[in-house]
Amino acid sequence: MDSGQRAQKHRLPEVSVSFLETFLPYELVLAQRRALVWGSAASERIPNLFIGLYLVRLETLPGFSFPARDEGGAAIAEHVSDLLREVLRDSDIPANIAEHEHLAVLRDIDPQHAYAVAQRFLASAASSHELEEAGIRTCVGYLIYPLSTQANFPVERWSTLIDLARRMSHRGDANARALGYGLLRGPEMSEAGIPESDLVPLACQNPDTLVKAGILQIQRIQLLSA
Repeated sequence: MDSGQRAQKHRLPEVSVSFLETFLPYELVLAQRRALVWGSAASERIPNLFIGLYLVRLETLPGFSFPARDEGGAAIAEHVSDLLREVLRDSDIPANIAEHEHLAVLRDIDPQHAYAVAQRFLASAASSHELEEAGIRTCVGYLIYPLSTQANFPVERWSTLIDLARRMSHRGDANARALGYGLLRGPEMSEAGIPESDLVPLACQNPDTLVKAGILQIQRIQLLSA
């Protein structure tokens, strides 16, 4: 990637929560229609018609606290936004949804390679001097939608899907500088055929049970050593 391409990615505009209220239901409906068309086709035959919801959550390590916005907090938030934009495509949508949370909506992705975006972002965050000096760790949780071949989750409840991605970001070692976990369809989903209106609430309560049954799978981001 040359410097011109990198600069253009940095100019990807962040959107507001009010934009997501209109945009995400529309995207989810499109994804649901695609799921109905492709049905129970083998995963290797399904085109890249999935949506990725990537939630980036910042936490402080023991002994540190977040600086106020006018004392460096705003600069840290912008730095994290820059790192996130660096790994996004022009068709992806970055958003700032809370003081210490960012969201990226990735369109038309391959679910089996969805980990790559989180891996690249977390590698940058783990090597960031700014975040290290501030004692801030970066957690990513992501969800690859649709989760079921029977995609009927009420799209007006899109924030529940973001909450599920947030739940993924709380997994793992509490002392790691950067970590990430993703949730997507498992190998037994086609056989199970659980409608999303039932599946999503179950996943919010206890995703590990669904993972053990092969209905869902969890991707753990492995950061490569330098």
